[in-house]
Amino acid sequence: MERVKKFVEALEKENVDAALICNVEYSSRPTTMYLSGFTGSFSFLVITKDSQFIVTDSRYFEQAKQQTKFTLVEHRGSNIYDTVVGVLETIKPKVVGLEFSRISHDMYLKLSEKYQALYKPIDHIIEQMRMIKEPQEVEFIRKAIQISEEALLKVLPLVKEGVAEKDIAAELEYQMKLLGADGIAFETIVITGPRTALPHGRASERRLRMNEPVLFDFGAKFNGYCADITRTFYFGKPDEEFVKVYNTVFEAQSLALEKGSGRMTGKELDSVARTHISSCGLGEYFGHGLGHGLGLEVHEAPRVNQSNESILPVGAVVTIEPGIYIEGKFGVRIEEDVVVHEDHLERLTHLERKLQMF
Repeated sequence: MERVKKFVEALEKENVDAALICNVEYSSRPTTMYLSGFTGSFSFLVITKDSQFIVTDSRYFEQAKQQTKFTLVEHRGSNIYDTVVGVLETIKPKVVGLEFSRISHDMYLKLSEKYQALYKPIDHIIEQMRMIKEPQEVEFIRKAIQISEEALLKVLPLVKEGVAEKDIAAELEYQMKLLGADGIAFETIVITGPRTALPHGRASERRLRMNEPVLFDFGAKFNGYCADITRTFYFGKPDEEFVKVYNTVFEAQSLALEKGSGRMTGKELDSVARTHISSCGLGEYFGHGLGHGLGLEVHEAPRVNQSNESILPVGAVVTIEPGIYIEGKFGVRIEEDVVVHEDHLERLTHLERKLQMF
């Protein structure tokens, strides 16, 4: 319950009497799990200094009892808001904190109509807490990465001419689960040929041909924590243009991995890679940020991009993923997961980064 204690202390500093975490169809599953341990799709947490409640329905009564020490309030009626308000009325908070980024306007209206209070956003409090990973969280991410990498190595021998992207992606997801993943962090990306120029292209029926790149962007989940890895391979013999682009991405990433630390802002670290790519005449083809936070969600704070002028917090886990995408030809991206330390970045990923050919 140390997390809850820190959370409540942060609420008190901002004069928030109670936090209400609304999780409907997994809308706030990460925060719910982070604070209470509950992993179901439907719950409302009410958190104060002296009491912590979880409201859920009959689908999750037993699961809630097993996963959390919060006091269970069983919702059995037709209107969940009546049950939630009933809990609030026993506490009588004057200021209620909400994750405004994770609730709908309709939900806010229903809550505020049924319970009169000042509702304040607390998204930033949760974001700040979740950015800095505890040692156990890093170990879960490390295990998710290990599973992901082992799965890819099992799948690579199956990458042959004529194999469909969807078939490779399905096998990779299957292998991750066989190796102990409790799920996949996001829809597995396997794209080939000119489709590798799509930064977030979806695996399709397209079949691999000779002398084409293959891009994998994938990650397992372990105990709720995500891995996020990208590797670009070449099936056949690459031409000079592809080799130049690959080497540029590799060098840009290497510079970022070497120079990055908890003394830099997200913008400064992004600029390390971006400046190198631009110096090679390819800056126009690098359109996204260098990286993002990684944890219970595959994309979370902090951001490693041109808009983040805050120092990267020591203890954060972020991705370093420069990419170059030339429409109609090909794309190259390499992605590492790292822990931010005061004077360096610690790589959690171990797959070979240099260009590999089949």
